[in-house]
Parts: sequence; C-alpha cells; structure tokens
Amino acid sequence: MKQKTAFIQSVLHDPDVLFLDEPTSGLDPRAARTIRQSITEFADTGTTVFLSTHILPVVEEVADTVGVLFEGRLVAEGTPDEVKERAETGAGSTLEDAFLAVTSDVDVAAGATAEGDG
Repeated sequence: MKQKTAFIQSVLHDPDVLFLDEPTSGLDPRAARTIRQSITEFADTGTTVFLSTHILPVVEEVADTVGVLFEGRLVAEGTPDEVKERAETGAGSTLEDAFLAVTSDVDVAAGATAEGDG
C-alpha cells in the first residue's frame, strides 16, 4: 500500500519530471502492471521519467533511454537495443544479458574495462 500511495503522491500535481525509485517493489502483479502502464502513459505525454530499478524486464518494457550504473559509475547508455548491441550479447539477448556483460568487463577502480581500453 505504501508504494501505491507514494506513486500517487508523486504524480498528483502532473510533474514535468518524475523520479521513481523501485516503484513496483513489493506490489502484486496487477498493481505492478498498473504502475508500468502509468509510467508509459506519463512518458508518452511528455513527462521525463527517471526510473531506478533492478527489474530489467520492466526497463525493457517502459524505457526509451537506459543508463547502466555499476559501483557508482555510468558504464553504458543508450536505447535498450543500443545497450544490448554494444554489449555484443548476440541476437535475442535481453537487457539483463547486456547488464551482466558490461558490468563483468568493468574495472571500476582503474576506470577501465578488463581489456584495458577505458
């Protein structure tokens, strides 16, 4: 109930920019679907939506642009398809496959990839 109430409070005044942190966490499937549909509707009407989530199928469903953060650094950015393509995870891959690929190649302390091109 808290998640639904927080979501309603955040959209009540028709914001230009909406920040959502794990908006479907702890929700039943019906409520989670309603939230995902609402996010898409807000984006379609021009609202900028920043969505933080670990549920990557939700990201693939609702996001136009994706930023992959790993240990506090942006390691990939683009459309979901661009991120998957750059991760070179192959045809039919998911955003989760791409996330695992781009985060396994990052040496955050050195600021470079494992291949040393960073």
